[in-house]
Amino acid sequence: MKLILIILILSSFNAINAQYLNNTNFSESSNKSENTSKPHLAYSSAGIAIASSLFFLLDDTIRDEILCSSVNKNNTFLKIGHSYGDIYYNIGLAGFIYASNIIISNDKFSSAGKSLFESLLVGGLASITIKYIFGRSRPYKEDGTTQFNWFETENIYNSLPSGHVITAFTTSTVISNYVENIYVSIALYSLAGLTAFQRIATDNHWFSDVFLGAGIGVIVGSYFSNLNKSKLSESSSVNLVPFISKSNAGLYLFLEI
Repeated sequence: MKLILIILILSSFNAINAQYLNNTNFSESSNKSENTSKPHLAYSSAGIAIASSLFFLLDDTIRDEILCSSVNKNNTFLKIGHSYGDIYYNIGLAGFIYASNIIISNDKFSSAGKSLFESLLVGGLASITIKYIFGRSRPYKEDGTTQFNWFETENIYNSLPSGHVITAFTTSTVISNYVENIYVSIALYSLAGLTAFQRIATDNHWFSDVFLGAGIGVIVGSYFSNLNKSKLSESSSVNLVPFISKSNAGLYLFLEI
């Protein structure tokens, strides 16, 4: 059951991420890229919301299955999953990636760092807003899957969505979109899936909380990384090419627009 849970999460959101990458042409203008991604943003958001609602029906079953498996909550892998979803670590990672441009002199790093920071910011705001509005009781409160305490700020009523999972899938999506390597993507999404499993195994979230969080993470991560990559591909570059002839020597200046 645990393996099925992780596979379900990873396959669902890798599919969404692949759709974003396949439908965004980074050689087009940034305006055209924005217009292209807007319909996909709306469709994906609606799909995630509907699927999350349907998964309410499975919340009790999945919770009972995982809790009955006697998972050690102090397991090293679960600790790794928890840390990977920590917002402060990931904001630090965004800053590190952005600052790497100073040392490596590659605009791709600053673009990736900016994309990650923007995605984490928007994902975090979405998480806080939804948690406050719905006020869903956490599983360990034993109020059931459909107990909502509207406009609540108390942590025990902040189950929907999972903030850790939003952060984990946001980071995995942004970095995957910039690295563009299947093996790196598998590793990153596996870490994000581990975060999702940890949130359920420790009884902090229902499966539908995790699913919605993963969806938000993939959507915001894809949107900002695609947007900033399209700007990066259009930025002007200057190249100096040396030349030597029989009569003279010098440099050709090429401006790429």
